[in-house]
Parts: sequence; C-alpha cells; structure tokens
Amino acid sequence: MSKENTFNFTEERLRNIPLPEGAGKRDYYNDTTEKGLRLAVSGTGTKSFQFQRWSSEKQRPVIVTLGKWPDLSLHTAREKASALRQEVSSGNDPQSDKRQRRDTLTVAEILDLYLTEHSIPHKRTTKDDQNFIRLHLKPAFGKRRINEVTTESIRSWHTGLAKIMTPASANRHLALLRSVYNTMLPDLPNPCRTVKMFKEYSRDRFLQPEELGRFFESVELERTEGNPDIADYLLLSLFTGARRSNVLAMQWTELDLNMNQWRIRGEDSKNKSIMLIPLVDEAIEILNHRRELASSVFVFPSHGKTGHLQEPKKGWQRVIKRAGLENVRLHDLRRTMGSFQTITGASTAIVGKTLGHKNPNSTAVYARMHLDPVRESMGKAVALMKTPVEQKVANITGKK
Repeated sequence: MSKENTFNFTEERLRNIPLPEGAGKRDYYNDTTEKGLRLAVSGTGTKSFQFQRWSSEKQRPVIVTLGKWPDLSLHTAREKASALRQEVSSGNDPQSDKRQRRDTLTVAEILDLYLTEHSIPHKRTTKDDQNFIRLHLKPAFGKRRINEVTTESIRSWHTGLAKIMTPASANRHLALLRSVYNTMLPDLPNPCRTVKMFKEYSRDRFLQPEELGRFFESVELERTEGNPDIADYLLLSLFTGARRSNVLAMQWTELDLNMNQWRIRGEDSKNKSIMLIPLVDEAIEILNHRRELASSVFVFPSHGKTGHLQEPKKGWQRVIKRAGLENVRLHDLRRTMGSFQTITGASTAIVGKTLGHKNPNSTAVYARMHLDPVRESMGKAVALMKTPVEQKVANITGKK
C-alpha cells in the first residue's frame, strides 16, 4: 500500500477518492486514525469499509466487510474496526466465529446477511436481489434451518418457478440462491450445485411492418384520450432504442438538444460505460415540446420516491390492447429499432453502437465510430417505421 493510499479518513476525502481504472479493478485505502480500517473502492463507484488485521494466532490476515459508505458512517466504521481489532488481539477469529454461528441460522437470516454484507456493498443488482429474495426465496425457504435445505427441494422449487415466469427468470433466481451459499456458507456443501439451469432461448420479437401503423395510431389515442406521458415515453423508447430504465430516468442535464444527443453516465448504463445516443428528429420534437413544460430535472417526473416515472404497465397494456398486438413486451420496442436498422442496411457495428451492446469483438470499432452514421441509420429506421404498410413492404422487399 503506497503512502498516497494511507491517510486520515474524513468524509470529504472519502467522497473525492478517484475510481480505479480498468474493468473489475479495486483500489484500497488505509485509515491512519483507526489501525486496520480500510476502504475498498470499485470501478463502479462502490466504496466499502473493511477491517484487515494480521492474526498471529491463525498466521493469516483477517478481513471483514463492515458496510458500504456512506450508508455506514466513518464514525461507526471506526467503532466496528476497533471492536474487531480487540477480538483479534485476544486470539479470536471473527470470520470463523461468524461461520459457526451461521450454521444454526435460518435461510431468511442468511439471506438478510447476504444483502447487507455482500449485495449492497458490492453488487449493482441489489434491487433485483431484494425483490427475488422477498418474493420467491424467503417464502420458499425462509423458515428452514440451513442444514434442512436439500438439493431436491431446490430442484422442485426451480421447476415450479418456470410455471409462473420465464425459464431465464427462474434461472436468475437459482443463480442468486447459489451465490448466497457460495458467499455466506463457503465451508458447507452447496445444495444448488447439481440443479441444472433451464435452457434459454433468445427472444426475437419486434413490431412487424403491418403492426407499426396500429401501434402509432394507438399511441396517439393514448396521447389524446389517456396519458400523454405514456405516449411520449413509448415513442422515445422506440426512437432511441434505449433500455426502459434509462428512458424512465432520463434527465434534462443528460440531453444536448443542440447536438442532438443523449449522454448516459457509466454508472447508469448496463455495460458500465458512458453511452452517447444520437437523437433523431422525431425524438428531438418530443423532447422540445416537453422541455417547454418542464418543472423537474427528470424528463418524465412523478411524485414517487424516485422522482421519475416508473414502468407504466397499465398504460402499455392499454396501448397494445387497443392496437390488437399480441406477445409484445416493452423491451421489444428496443429490438424493433435494431431490427429496422438492419432492414435498412445498417452494419452489426452500427446496431451495436445504437443499442449499447458491449461485444468484445466489436468494442474497438465502437470506440472509433462517429455518431453521424449511427444517427443516419436510426433516422432511416424511424422513417421506415412511419411509412404506410404497402410502401413499407415495398421498401423492404425492393418491389415497386
């Protein structure tokens, strides 16, 4: 640990610590006030307090995660580190004692520990973990002791999940439970180990040429007879090809309506990299209109705790029902943009740049690519979406 990484911790200095460079890299900083207290900083911006001290009794370092800053204050972290240092000095091993105590806990208690000690400090999918645990893991296993959960009971539970959700979603739940055992109970046999994942199939649904006319008509009816915010949200989702979470949380400070582009921060993008999304004329028109009426930092404000619109399931159902569309999901609007770009002759690299796909084989191409050809491709795709059905079919097939 360099001298630059060892200093007296203050809230201000912790706030200004730079993020490490490089995917998956972590930097560590030591506190000079409380011996053994350190801060782990990830490339995604997560800062977690840890206690580290050499145990002469065990002849190895003791490392315990204390919590995520700033949820855990510096003062409390120092108090916890001090208590652990006294334990180690007395010859105790906090990690070993913790494992012994966990063998007698219920699954619900282990799940709670997983959230506080691992998911919240280290994962970006904490909200998904919390929902999975609350809705499906705790109801199935929460009251059982750790040693009462069998492989067969997990296999039966996994099979049951596939009856109420997609196989891919059932697999994500199983993967989470497997991670809980691997992380929190590494010395015990993992009962998830031999449970096989379901085979997953890529979804290829997108709005067909003959469906888009009905979709646009239904969206305009939503604007005049339903909720104009829903209409604008659905059109921006289609015209940008962006993920629904990013469109919902779109802020005015991210938009440059003069340069016709939208900048999504790395911490808000799925691939952890800054995304620049070109804005076609149709998207600019919607945004300019909303800007005239704006009274919030969010493009789609709401009175909820997030401050912005949440997934409009009821509004979406109204639109697709009115349009007579079946087997269509919100995510399919994003796929529609990519599909129509391909139809109009866009390369795989341009489609990938539009949708923010981080394909290792194409990353170098994306990094060098100017946004103009991407915007041009998106404009062609939107123009084709909006043409009448007969002309649309002719454009696609080349027949006059």
